Formats: sequence, structure tokens, C-alpha cells
Amino acid sequence: EPNPRLALRRSVLDAVVEDIEMFKRGLGAADVARLDQHLQGVRELEQRIARLEQDPPDLAGCVRPTAPDGDFGEIDGRPQLSLKNRVFCDIATLALACDQTRVLSNFITSPLTNKLLAGSSAGHHQLTHDEPDPQPQVNRIVISIMEELNYFLQALDGVQEGDGTLLDHLVLLATSDISYGRTHSLDEFPILIAGGANGRLKTDLHYRSTVAENTSHAMLSVIRASGANVGSYGDAEGRVEDGLGVIEI
Repeated sequence: EPNPRLALRRSVLDAVVEDIEMFKRGLGAADVARLDQHLQGVRELEQRIARLEQDPPDLAGCVRPTAPDGDFGEIDGRPQLSLKNRVFCDIATLALACDQTRVLSNFITSPLTNKLLAGSSAGHHQLTHDEPDPQPQVNRIVISIMEELNYFLQALDGVQEGDGTLLDHLVLLATSDISYGRTHSLDEFPILIAGGANGRLKTDLHYRSTVAENTSHAMLSVIRASGANVGSYGDAEGRVEDGLGVIEI
């Protein structure tokens, strides 16, 4: 049900905007510009509150999570990555379903990690450099990480929201640090985008670049599909103003 306090919060914002219009008369041009930028954010928040009153979110998929059991410590020097990740994914799924957050990040391990993973004879980073081709242990680690991604996607897709699922209504971008660990190569950098972002992105599509676009194009498409009206993304040579049109609707 709509929160009755929303109407009060909206009226307070309205009063502030009216009062500040009088205050602006004594400011210089630079300060007026800064204040206008702040007021723009206030007005956007005002509009969001109004939309919540008119159409409160459907939180049918929102339930209290079950507290995880067990110890997350290492076993024989090997971290329990799968167990910890799946607990995180369950909590993250419920946080999204309950509208407690709109954006989150999940790192299976940190960059350049050399953790000793299950079934491996050496640390992950060391194996990427030293294991002879075709690097079966590295390949198995990659597969295990993809299995964890699949677990998250299945959890998101298991939450019904109206005529679709939570996965239909969001966008998830998954990738690795590099494309080839042995040389730290960035060529053919893999990116997987899941979810339809409420119909803003194409699904069931495999795109392989033939002109080596900067990955910032894909990131900008994802940001815009998430509802952020931004003009550019990236820095220096990675700064772009156009998204990756092939994935956009």
C-alpha cells in the first residue's frame, strides 16, 4: 500500500522549491546555476514520489530471507566461493525484489586473485600463466564461475513480477577482468548481458565485434537501459557518447 508519509514529503519539497525561488534573487549567476542543478534533482525526486503514490510497486516476490547456516571459512586453505556467492545471490535477489536497492555488484573474486580453488593444484592467477595449454584447470575454474552466474540468473528469473519475472525487468552485465589470462590480453573481451531491462534491450543475441568497439559502448547502453539519462560514459580514449546500437531496441 502507498506510504501515507509520501504526500507529506512531497509537500515539503514543494515548499522548499517555492522558498528558494525567492532566495535565488540575491545570488550571482554561477550560484544560481549550481542551485538550479540541485533543484533539478529535487524535482526529479518529487516526481518519483508522485509515481509511487499513483502506482506503488508490486512486491509480491518480497519475502524475508532465511538466515544462512554454516561457517564460511576456508577448508584446507580453499575458500568456499560457491557457498558464499550463493548466499550473496539469494540476499541480492530479495533486495531487488523488495525494492531495497536498484543497483549492486557481485565480484566472485578480486582482480589478480591467486586463491586456491576447489580441484586446482595452484592459485587461479598462477594457473592462468603457468598451466600448459589447453589449460584444463583454468577452464574448469571458468566453468565453475559461470555456474555461479547461472545460479544468480535462475534466482532472478524465479521471482514473478506481473506478467514477467525480476530478470525480465532488470539488466545484468557479467564479464571477466581480461580475455586471455596468460597474456592479460583484452582483445575479444567477453561480456554477457542478461535480462531485458523492461524491453529496452534485445535478448537471445550473440554479437561478435569485427571493428573492436570500446566496451564503453556496451556499458553506456546498459546505463541508459537502466533509466539513467546520461550523455556519455568512460574516460580518456574510452569515453563514448553512443551506445552499442546492435543490442538496443
